[in-house]
Amino acid sequence: MIGPILKSHHADLLRMNAQFVHWLSPLDQAKLDYVLIRATYQRQINDGAGILLAYPDTVVYPDHKNLTWLRAHVQNFFYIDRIIIDAAVQGQSLGRRLYEDVERFAALAGYDHLACEVNTRPNNPGSHRFHQQMGFKTIGTENYPDYKAAVRYYSKALDRF
Repeated sequence: MIGPILKSHHADLLRMNAQFVHWLSPLDQAKLDYVLIRATYQRQINDGAGILLAYPDTVVYPDHKNLTWLRAHVQNFFYIDRIIIDAAVQGQSLGRRLYEDVERFAALAGYDHLACEVNTRPNNPGSHRFHQQMGFKTIGTENYPDYKAAVRYYSKALDRF
């Protein structure tokens, strides 16, 4: 079942983020509180087995390199900042269900696109395959030497419900 992220989910969310931190930015409780305040979409599935955080393109989030890049290349988008599915339950379509839910949410809110990025350094081939299967198209790449990372940006046009 998909529902809101509750305080009781925070410990699992932080544990999962640490497990996949090589593809995600580090997260502690203070940073989690910071992103949750900004996330218009903040949902978990199956009592915290997976989470998805997303923002409107107009969110006030200073120095967010991916939002800055996307704002220069996409108009009227809803940004998927972070999805994490516990390793123990991957392959059970939890990510797909969260993406379908955020897609409906964003379309009903009047956005034209979903947008996100996936690491190419370190590479995350499973996430690239997932996004392509979900109908996302590559719109660009960027190298961030200061972060020792590179990303591929994706966008998906939204249908109106």
